[in-house]
Amino acid sequence: MVRASLLGFALFVGAAATAAAASRQPLFDEAELVSGAALTLAPAVAAIVVPTRDEAFALDAEMDAFVAQLKGIRDSHLRMVALINAMEARGMFSLDYAEVTRTAISTFHDRQGNCLSFTMLFVALARAADLRAAYQTVDVPPSWAHEGAVVIASHINAVVRTGGRQETVVDFNVRPYQRAHSSRRVDDTYALGLFYTNLGAEAMLRQEYAAAFMYLREAAATEADIAGLWVNLGVLYARHKKYEHAEAAYLRALEIERSEPSALANLALVYDALGEPQLAAEYRERVQGYREQNPYYHFASATRAYEQQQFAESLAALRKALRLKPDEQSFYALRGQVQTSLGRLRDAQHSFELARKYQEVEQQSSQSPVEFGGLALR
Repeated sequence: MVRASLLGFALFVGAAATAAAASRQPLFDEAELVSGAALTLAPAVAAIVVPTRDEAFALDAEMDAFVAQLKGIRDSHLRMVALINAMEARGMFSLDYAEVTRTAISTFHDRQGNCLSFTMLFVALARAADLRAAYQTVDVPPSWAHEGAVVIASHINAVVRTGGRQETVVDFNVRPYQRAHSSRRVDDTYALGLFYTNLGAEAMLRQEYAAAFMYLREAAATEADIAGLWVNLGVLYARHKKYEHAEAAYLRALEIERSEPSALANLALVYDALGEPQLAAEYRERVQGYREQNPYYHFASATRAYEQQQFAESLAALRKALRLKPDEQSFYALRGQVQTSLGRLRDAQHSFELARKYQEVEQQSSQSPVEFGGLALR
């Protein structure tokens, strides 16, 4: 899943830079940003139909019939397992993981979507089966994108309570879910805000700017405290050369998540465009400070270097990553691959042993998952 994570790593920011950046106040408030008055999209906007809350989460008759067979199972944990088995039998765990956000109905019938789409589907089916299911967002390692990129929602999964304090995490992801990543329970309104934020980002990637604006405006009306929606709205204004509106949107994102990397990087671009080189430099320094203290940034650099057969550079980046997070199994696994490519087989064997060790530690701490295709059940 393409995304910019909302991880809260500390930033190294000089006192002077902090003061100068903090003195810059946005010229526009939320009401102006979501009005779209500065954009020339009015004729196209009128033709955009935004899915309603009911349309996003609803089940159709076939889906109701799909879960009706489960309601006779009295034990809630067995009912949850039966739901998962029924979804697996339908081929829903041979899932086509696509970078597209869909409603629960579309995901069910097309068997295609991203983690948000499949989580919305699962929660809807689970509740129809009288299970207590909820959403939670997960801070996962970020995918590092170029400046100016839009934000796709951070990772989300489902939690099912099946009696007493027993909870099961159901996670649709291309990578195994790790309980070590911090998570936060969110309500349906927040999940719906993420749904509209994703639709806006995807429309922007298709350069369908009127649709992007309408979806992002709906996201703001639904749940305004999502940093990604303001980043994406800022990108939309920047693409229309409304840089002061873009600045206001990015600063709003930073009010929600002070280290949101796309907001920081995009502000540097905005201040370049506004003829504010000192501010642009300060925000680039903040971005670099964030990256240098984030082990997953160095891991991403190591991965790129490995793919380009720049093995010495890959090892150097991995050393930085491991200094910051010495218990991450994926770092050791990549180091083993690099060392194998260099013919350093004994070193590679040691790295792979460490990767297995830390993977086992993670699995034990999260009570060993049962996996169904692209689903991790914990």
